[in-house]
Amino acid sequence: MSEGIRANYAKTGFVFALGVAAIAGALMYIGGAGLGRDEFLVETYYDNPVSGLAQGSDVNFRGVKVGEVRKIGFVGARYADAHGDDCQKIRIIMAIRTKDLSLRPGGTAEEAVLQLINEGLRATVVSSGITGLSKVELNFPRTPVKPEPITWIPENPYIPPSLSMFESLSLSAAKMLHQFNKTDFGSVWSNISVVAESAAGLVSGMHEFVEGERTRMERLIDDVGRAVDEFGAFVLELRDNPSSIIRGNAHEPLPETKR
Repeated sequence: MSEGIRANYAKTGFVFALGVAAIAGALMYIGGAGLGRDEFLVETYYDNPVSGLAQGSDVNFRGVKVGEVRKIGFVGARYADAHGDDCQKIRIIMAIRTKDLSLRPGGTAEEAVLQLINEGLRATVVSSGITGLSKVELNFPRTPVKPEPITWIPENPYIPPSLSMFESLSLSAAKMLHQFNKTDFGSVWSNISVVAESAAGLVSGMHEFVEGERTRMERLIDDVGRAVDEFGAFVLELRDNPSSIIRGNAHEPLPETKR
C-alpha cells in the first residue's frame, strides 16, 4: 500500500473520530451536561400512583415552568435505609433551572430553595387535563402540610409532598366509606330502640302524673276563681261606699252624726 493511501486513511479516520466526539459532546450538552451549571436537582416522594408522569414532564413553580422531571423510581431501589412501606414510595427527581426560578439575591440556588421549603414549599403531582399527562406543581398549600419523617438521607434537597385537591377528596371519601363499613348497625339500632323505649316510658309517666293531678288542679282553679269574684265584689263595694272599710258591715251612722 502506498504512502498516499495510508495518509488518506489516516485523515479519514481522524475526521471520523472528530465527528463522533463532536456528536457525543453535543448529545451530552443537550442531555444536561452543558446545562449542569444552570440547574440543580431536587427530589420528592409520593405514596399515591403517579400515572401520566414521565421523564421530561413539566415542573412548575406557582404555575410557571421552572424545570422538568429527570427520573422516576422507587425509594427502596435507591436508599437502603428505607424500610417497610417506605420502600414502595415513588421517588421523583426534578431538575430545576435557576434562570427560570425567581430566587432571592445572594446565596446559591440550593440555599434559596431550602429557604422556600422551610417556608412551606410543597410538591404536588397533578393532572394536566384531558390529555392524561401529569406534572409536578411546586406551591404553598393554603393549609400548611407537615413533612413526614424519613429514615434516609436524601441525595438532593427534599421537597415534601402535598396531595392535590382531588386526591384529598378521594382520601376523605375512602376514610368515610371505611368508617361506614366498620359501623355496627345492629348495636346502633339496639341503642336507638333503648332510647325510644325510655322516651316512651317518660311520656307515659308524665301522662299519669298529669291525670292524677287533674282533679287537684281543677279544685285549685275553682278556688282561685271564687277568690277573684269575692275580691271584685269587695272592690265594687269599696268604690260605692268607701267608709265601709272603717265602719264594718253595719250601716249605722257614725257617733258624731247621731242626733
